[in-house]
Amino acid sequence: MIDMMLFNLDTKTFSPDYFVADKTNWVEVTQTDIDKISESLTNGGDVWLENGKLHCSGKAPSESHVFNLQTKQFEISEEKRTAFLEQTQSRYIDNIDNRAEDIYKYWTRFESEYRERQTAATAFKAANYQGDVSRYITDFAHHAGIDNKTATDLILVQAAGLEKLQLELANQRMRKYELKAPDLTLEQMQAIYDDIIATMDKLLE
Repeated sequence: MIDMMLFNLDTKTFSPDYFVADKTNWVEVTQTDIDKISESLTNGGDVWLENGKLHCSGKAPSESHVFNLQTKQFEISEEKRTAFLEQTQSRYIDNIDNRAEDIYKYWTRFESEYRERQTAATAFKAANYQGDVSRYITDFAHHAGIDNKTATDLILVQAAGLEKLQLELANQRMRKYELKAPDLTLEQMQAIYDDIIATMDKLLE
């Protein structure tokens, strides 16, 4: 027969029931309870009894968080708050730069081809759509099933559109400096970061 396991909320220890004579401060726990308690206690959390039911906080969100038994929530300790905010700010700024870089790479993976096609289209339009036509235009027109003039205009529209997107992406990347505003809370910093990343992703779409 498997002995029942008990947990002491004061000492935060486990014990088989036959080792405990006075069970006043002990509660019976299952293996699932033991796993949850262990996860909480070894990762900066806590365990408490409320209305006769055992509750576990789970793992702390970061090493800077401590569990407040009064509020039953993880909170950033005051001595670590400044350092945590600085670390978060730096991480968010790096993430914004990296996301912008990934999008730029995606847009410009055929940049030399785009530039040659745009140059050819600009020259052909300047010649009033007359004279020799670059293969950058004729090949595009052939595969798109359109004439050279329409292809030229479409190439220039697409080029202008890409330039506009790149300009807006640059603008969003510069918004990272909003994260350096004084006295920002973690929630405010998160909101700014989320908005920048979401806007960047919309540009990619």
